[in-house]
Amino acid sequence: MEQKDLREAISQNLKKYRKQKGLSQFQLAEKAEVSEQTINSIEGLRLWASDKILYKIASVLDVEMYKLFVPQKISLQSESILELKHAVVKTVETLVHNTLQEWENQ
Repeated sequence: MEQKDLREAISQNLKKYRKQKGLSQFQLAEKAEVSEQTINSIEGLRLWASDKILYKIASVLDVEMYKLFVPQKISLQSESILELKHAVVKTVETLVHNTLQEWENQ
């Protein structure tokens, strides 16, 4: 899974879970204590969110954080559990790698 695919998964899942909760971008931002622009930029694929921001968002949406990374095109009916597990592991590895790189560059 490439970074572009990961951003798309996060964007799509953020929108999906936000709408399931009946929240606007503004309401989610307010509850997660981030700016509305941050939510808009994540959903619009313009911002790579930090782990802290994603944790806050997942908490407000009441979903486990890993669910933000699972591509929506993967369905349990058409894909095996093993393929899903592989996609999640690869996604988490990419996130950890990118986070460590960001920390090293600070």
